Amino acid sequence: MREVRVTRTERDGAVEIEFRFKSADQLLNPNDPSPLPARELTEFGEEYIAGYLDGCNLKKVAAITVGLPRASLSPGEAALLPETIRRHFSFRIADLDDDRRVSRREGKISVILAGINACIAILFLLVFVGRLDDPAVVLLTGLVTILNWVTIWDTYEYFVYDYRREVRKRRIYEKLAGIDIRVET
Repeated sequence: MREVRVTRTERDGAVEIEFRFKSADQLLNPNDPSPLPARELTEFGEEYIAGYLDGCNLKKVAAITVGLPRASLSPGEAALLPETIRRHFSFRIADLDDDRRVSRREGKISVILAGINACIAILFLLVFVGRLDDPAVVLLTGLVTILNWVTIWDTYEYFVYDYRREVRKRRIYEKLAGIDIRVET
């Protein structure tokens, strides 16, 4: 089961969040043979921690605590776990930067396509403005309208939603790469 208990504590305007995992395998990738702190987090652990912080004011989050069952880590491993988590999120920032570069390229292409489609729509209307009683022209007008709506919406969605989400995710990972992390077993 993937259940994780989360406790949120506020003190003097600062927020501390405790994540209680049922096993170390929920947090640390059991298929990664690397010793701590080079071991990777599981996709579930990464997304769960980052996803929870997405709902918080990052400026107020002061620390996180990771709780694991007693027998899941040795005392030496427990001491290395905060560095492991910070290292993982630091490493993942580079992946997010690569994703953002690709995303920006796609955004530029979307703007160009939206511009081309708008020009085609204007030319289409100029050429066929007097023939709107022809069923084929009405059908083509609908097709051009739909194509323009789709390309403009895709461009709008990128800049208004997707890009903001990418920037927010990077801020969360930066926060997790430098935050105070405690371990409780």
